[in-house]
Amino acid sequence: MLNIKNLHARIEDGAQILKGINLEIKPGEVHAIMGPNGAGKSTLSSVIAGKEDYEVTEGEIIFEGEKYHRRCSRRKSSQMELFLSFQYPVEIPGVSVTNFIKAALNENRKANGLEDMPAKEMLAMIREKSEQLGIKKDFLSRSLNEGFSGGEKKEMKFSDDDAES
Repeated sequence: MLNIKNLHARIEDGAQILKGINLEIKPGEVHAIMGPNGAGKSTLSSVIAGKEDYEVTEGEIIFEGEKYHRRCSRRKSSQMELFLSFQYPVEIPGVSVTNFIKAALNENRKANGLEDMPAKEMLAMIREKSEQLGIKKDFLSRSLNEGFSGGEKKEMKFSDDDAES
């Protein structure tokens, strides 16, 4: 799924930060990147997400069998499901969790040449998946991240692969 080979990267002002990172993540695997401050964790994430402040000087990133061109648009990156998520996401009053999930899923469907999922089907799927995950019904009607605890914010890290499987 994701294969990083001998990745070297520097910040645009010239400071070399990554010096030969190798990483392979297979479908279904979960990896934690850990290390002391200054080890390059955020830089690696930023390079994968295509942040323009960084330059790859050597190596490659292969995503789902194809060389990943990290200079693609942020929209294209997010459609490929390669993006950075905020550690402390902003609150969005007036946008319910359900509406956010609906918009995200339909944007992904659109990117894959599919039509929007009918609202009734979408709501049934969201309810079913939230029950499977032990997410309370009232959570789905709350405004996005508004007044959420730290744990609730982590629950909002949502993948349409999880929802459609």
